[in-house]
Amino acid sequence: MTISQNRIYNLYQNLYKKYGRPDKYWPDWCSKNKTLRQREIILIGAILTQRTSWHNAEMALRNLEKSRLLSLTKLAKVRESALIKLVRVAGFYTTKPKRIIQLSKFLVNNYGGLNSFLKENQSLSRGKLLSSYGIGPETADAILLYACNKPSFVIDEYTKRLVKKHRLAKRFDYDFLKHLFEKNLPKSCKIYQDFHALIIIDQRGPEKSTMAKF
Repeated sequence: MTISQNRIYNLYQNLYKKYGRPDKYWPDWCSKNKTLRQREIILIGAILTQRTSWHNAEMALRNLEKSRLLSLTKLAKVRESALIKLVRVAGFYTTKPKRIIQLSKFLVNNYGGLNSFLKENQSLSRGKLLSSYGIGPETADAILLYACNKPSFVIDEYTKRLVKKHRLAKRFDYDFLKHLFEKNLPKSCKIYQDFHALIIIDQRGPEKSTMAKF
């Protein structure tokens, strides 16, 4: 095990010792046995939380739930104008509805839903997500890691702050840091999920990081 691997893996272990299992705070996202409904909500939430707080994304999800639209099949058929009203609280209300509808249509029309997409090769599925409107690397990896349970580490601003704080690297571009973490951690979806969640919980504090269970 290299020095950098020791440091990165030790950071994960220290955070785990400090906070325990992150599914206490992220019951759906860090669940070992996700239902299809949970996976779809995570996918939708990954888009809604782009450049906004999880609190706002969660409010938008509740609006969708109340309107009985919290499924990819229904979102693939909904009118964009109707969706705008429901997700406005999450910001970027002219683009996020389009992103949600287009990705829902892609998954429903090409795979019949998320279940079949889960069987897709990881590199192929990542490429297809990245080719979808408004889905960048961070969102694609969040969907792969949490909704699809595939080992694809997420690099966000919280991760970059951790890297800077502990001087783990001098470069901060997405692909470099993604490779750094994946190279220096056991290739485990559960470890990737838990570590990424714990990084956010540590920086925001447990109270501000806790997600409601759907």
